[in-house]
Amino acid sequence: MQGDDQTVFTTQAVSGADEVLAALIDGGPAAAAERVRGHRGLMAMIKAAVVCSLSPTSRWSGRDEPLRAASGWLTELENAQGPSGLFTSGDNVDSPPDSSFTLNDLAVVHTLLTGQRGWEAVRSGLAEVACRAADAVLTGGVHTPNHRWEIASALAGLAQVLGDDRCTGRARQWLAEGVDVDPDGIYSERSANYAAHVSNPSLLTLADALGEDSLREVVHRNLHAMIDLTDAGEVETVHSRRQDQRQRFPIGPFAMQWRRFAVAGCRRCAHACGAAQTAPGFDPVDALAQLLAEPALGADVETGPPPEVRRTFELGLRRRRDAQQMSTVYAGSDVARSGRIASGLACNPTVLRYRYGAALLDSVRLSRDFFGLGPFRPSQWQEIDGGLLLVEELTTGYYQPLPPDQHRFDGRYDLEFEGRFAAAMNFSRRPVDTVRLRTELGVREEPDGLRLDLSFSGADVPFAVEVAFRAGGTLTGGRDLGTGAVELDEGHAAYRVGRDEIIVGPGHGSGPDRPPVYHPGEAYTFLGGTDALTGPRVYLTGRTTESMAVTIRGTSV
Repeated sequence: MQGDDQTVFTTQAVSGADEVLAALIDGGPAAAAERVRGHRGLMAMIKAAVVCSLSPTSRWSGRDEPLRAASGWLTELENAQGPSGLFTSGDNVDSPPDSSFTLNDLAVVHTLLTGQRGWEAVRSGLAEVACRAADAVLTGGVHTPNHRWEIASALAGLAQVLGDDRCTGRARQWLAEGVDVDPDGIYSERSANYAAHVSNPSLLTLADALGEDSLREVVHRNLHAMIDLTDAGEVETVHSRRQDQRQRFPIGPFAMQWRRFAVAGCRRCAHACGAAQTAPGFDPVDALAQLLAEPALGADVETGPPPEVRRTFELGLRRRRDAQQMSTVYAGSDVARSGRIASGLACNPTVLRYRYGAALLDSVRLSRDFFGLGPFRPSQWQEIDGGLLLVEELTTGYYQPLPPDQHRFDGRYDLEFEGRFAAAMNFSRRPVDTVRLRTELGVREEPDGLRLDLSFSGADVPFAVEVAFRAGGTLTGGRDLGTGAVELDEGHAAYRVGRDEIIVGPGHGSGPDRPPVYHPGEAYTFLGGTDALTGPRVYLTGRTTESMAVTIRGTSV
């Protein structure tokens, strides 16, 4: 990377990395935050010192502070290794995959330091760290899907650092399981966070180290899916099976991945990377490390506005986006199939998002007071007249006495979970009087918004449609319930941000037999928890003996 022909992007990366290192050397909050991350933070600090020192246009180039800082942080990193060679600080103790995050950065830095005078002690120290960890990573296991690719990538790096062919063989053993990606390019965890931070970078490393070009194409396919799932600088996460399913995920972490394919000629990735390079989550230190290794990644790329999107993903998600509007319709919950709420499952009950201009309807949920089984989480869907029909069927019941041949005079029956709660009652051996509730939600696009058609069959229970908006606007209409929420018993409610407005309605009455509340379900309430939203919300209520039609319309005033 030459200083006299540096591109605008390279200048941006160098400047950002310089600021990161300055904050770390200062020893203030930034350094403290990295130390809280344990070994991963320490290795990130070393990486920042190295890339800034090696960049000819960095203000740290040729100065002594980066080397002194990196040497001290390396001592801390060495002290964080346990007897096994794995790391004992931060994350999961003695974890091969968590240690692999650090080892992946270590391999990058070790390669960058090849032949760099003055840095020989740091480079050899990193190699010693790698050597102590190698056997444990070679034989270690994982506990999430993405860990397979993180640990395989670290093994490929260890093979390069140590010249140990066993590492390459073990990496291929993990890869032989097949990459967990669907035809749309979505990994099995469906997580933007883990795609950006683990699966994509790991698979790109493996593609280069092992000569597996097919892995590069997997990443490229995922990146196009992320483009289609991006709106206003955020990637859709409602369908995720990981922690980010209820969080906002910025596009910044995808910047260098999109850039890699953009400089290779992909116009879609070029359009995407422009905004990502200045978005939250962009890591200038990692960007600079990649630029030092591959200067061609700094080339100017053609950027532009995002293209229109009309795409239905096989997992049960439809995305529509143009210059003015965006909608996400979702019916891919894992709760019906698994019978529970759990880490690693798609549990988010949001079925719809809609944006018009600057106004964002963040979530539409449907709450029903049905045996504590929680809100509408559809896992069935079908296309209807250009729209989607989302379906969920709930079944529970009342249990009859055990057959005589199942009686125990001591009253000690098996403890079983019956889908709602657990008890020592041998549920599976009892006759049951079944109670059902079928919920159908049709979602159709209209020129200026969406129409929702809601219908039920089975039990007669109250329901409430919750329409929640992103904070920052003004909500008018409806009866004030406090905490920013209103009940809409007639007419319409409007949410305005600037000149853009989303109008919802009409209301369908109210009463004590149809309370405007959200029920998270017994899976949360028995622990005193909830997944309820806060902020500006509109409730439309009814009973399941009735159907309901709701329009969501965007306009500029």
